[in-house]
Amino acid sequence: MVTLLDLGLIEFLLPIFSMLLVFTILFGILQKTKFVSESANINVWIAIAIGILFALTPGAMQIVSIVAPWFMVMLLVIFSLVLLFLFMGVKLETIESVARNEAAVRWTIFILGIIILIAALTSVFGPIFGTPTSEGGSMGTEIQRSLFDPQVLTTVFILIIIGQAVRLIAQKD
Repeated sequence: MVTLLDLGLIEFLLPIFSMLLVFTILFGILQKTKFVSESANINVWIAIAIGILFALTPGAMQIVSIVAPWFMVMLLVIFSLVLLFLFMGVKLETIESVARNEAAVRWTIFILGIIILIAALTSVFGPIFGTPTSEGGSMGTEIQRSLFDPQVLTTVFILIIIGQAVRLIAQKD
């Protein structure tokens, strides 16, 4: 029986959609930055090759399928906030200048993107920042256990947040 919530076809086409998403984003970046070449043909072939590699690599495809919806939710929230400010009477030029010139806006989007990426990597490949489960006496295991201890990671994370807050507060525009 066919229902509206049947996701079998979407799961079947997920590698194609992931490849197209990676291709379009990478091609857009290559065309905008002219990083590899001025020629659009070379940029297309590079983007196609990397898109196919993403489609053929199961872990990469899963990361794309986890990250893409979260970035779309983040974009939806940003567009909603922009529309809310426009409805309140703020000029579009003011919103654009704040988005371009304020470091806090860029850092917030960057940090949210890193959080989304770490969550996707943890979801696909297991705990990245966790203590090792094997009980061994090797030096590498002890170093990993010490560095990735939850208390150490929490302290480092809080210090990074405090450092960024001080830098953003003390920054002159």
